[in-house]
Amino acid sequence: MKEFVIEFDSPTNAYYAGQNVTGKLRLNLDKPKKVRSIQIKFLGKGEVKWTVQEDVRQNDGNTRSENVVYSGDEEYYTFKYNLAGGGNSELEIAAGEHVYPFSATLPPLLPSSFDGEHGHVRYTVTATLDRPWKVDQHATAIFTVVTPVDLNYNVKAKEPVKMEVEKSFCCCWCQSGPLQLVLAMPYSGFVPGQSMPLTLEVDNASNVRVDNVVVKLEKVLNWKARDPQTKTRTDHVELSKLALEGIEPNGSKSWTQLMPIPNLPPVNLDQSTIISCTYTLTAVAEVSGCHSNLSVEVPVFLGTVPIYQPPLAAAAGGDAPQPSAPEAPIGFNVADGTPANSLYPTITTPFLPQPDVTTAQ
Repeated sequence: MKEFVIEFDSPTNAYYAGQNVTGKLRLNLDKPKKVRSIQIKFLGKGEVKWTVQEDVRQNDGNTRSENVVYSGDEEYYTFKYNLAGGGNSELEIAAGEHVYPFSATLPPLLPSSFDGEHGHVRYTVTATLDRPWKVDQHATAIFTVVTPVDLNYNVKAKEPVKMEVEKSFCCCWCQSGPLQLVLAMPYSGFVPGQSMPLTLEVDNASNVRVDNVVVKLEKVLNWKARDPQTKTRTDHVELSKLALEGIEPNGSKSWTQLMPIPNLPPVNLDQSTIISCTYTLTAVAEVSGCHSNLSVEVPVFLGTVPIYQPPLAAAAGGDAPQPSAPEAPIGFNVADGTPANSLYPTITTPFLPQPDVTTAQ
């Protein structure tokens, strides 16, 4: 067998959820071959796995430190059929090159392809040459599923954000005035390549110095294993950071900043129960001495289609920082969320409906 490969019609091997996955199986034989069937199988599956060192009780009552592997998996999509054969009789394939087209429609609701440190969501196509009285032969190829996220359909992403926290410091029998931290944004939904407009206010009525104010944008990954028992873990990945100057006791400061969002493909794992990916923006007033810091955290939503802002609404913002015009995020056209470059397919009609710019708020 000279050649047994899977080729996708998409030049990037990527498709939208809800789209047809099409391609061909290319088989090249140097002599005739008998088979029962040639089968094609589509599979979408999520897996998580990590190792933890734990004290495990032995049968004699003692405990011993062991490496325990936690894992879990789930299936999102499967579909298979025969490209040739499949009956009770055998089929002889002549020598030479043979091409078998294949096609399958993806469900409209799928988690996007994802690879992380402790798990992944992957989509594969496997062709199997079912041979009588011999070991079956397989060819497998991976394709990418893109599930767009239109922020205009996320009510929370479009709402203004204003979070206010405060605390007081005690020293012996004395209590200082409060330290207050306020974080505000016009909305919390953005696309990669934009910069988030932030307003920060710190009113330090205490007698403790604020050494500095740190703002972080983080990706929060939650993993859920089911074997040998249910266990979860959470990982935080820093994406962007701002460091601002401190505030003396009985002082106050305010800032208007644009927080950069790195160019990264947004992840849509809403349909997965073992992996979730969210984003948070955290502002921390780091205080001197042995006192604990004051922090505020707000959720941030990253998508592929930016929130539409009418020109009049943008002009009414006055001196407040405005969101930067997004660059083209990796693999996406920011105007409509469609994939743009070699990482994703070019699709003329995105799966999700686009906002009507005359009425979207």
